[in-house]
Amino acid sequence: MRVAAALALLAVAAYATELAWIAFGVLCEEGCVGRPWPLVAQLVAACAGLGLAAVGSHAIVTRAQRRARLALAGAAVAYVAWAVLLAASA
Repeated sequence: MRVAAALALLAVAAYATELAWIAFGVLCEEGCVGRPWPLVAQLVAACAGLGLAAVGSHAIVTRAQRRARLALAGAAVAYVAWAVLLAASA
């Protein structure tokens, strides 16, 4: 059950990062000189969340409860930051 939960967590984090990557590539029209800073910041937040979710998933599988709590709390902070950036750019 732990392995399934860790894999599900990692899959959701990877999907969220893929969505941020797609938005980063699509929302800037062809020929634009630079990406707007909110798009760059959203991609950075998603990648940070993915890294922390990967650490948290590994910690879940290896039963390192303290490391899992810290990593998943960090991932939650990264995804909240991403949500704030999405709300600010809308």
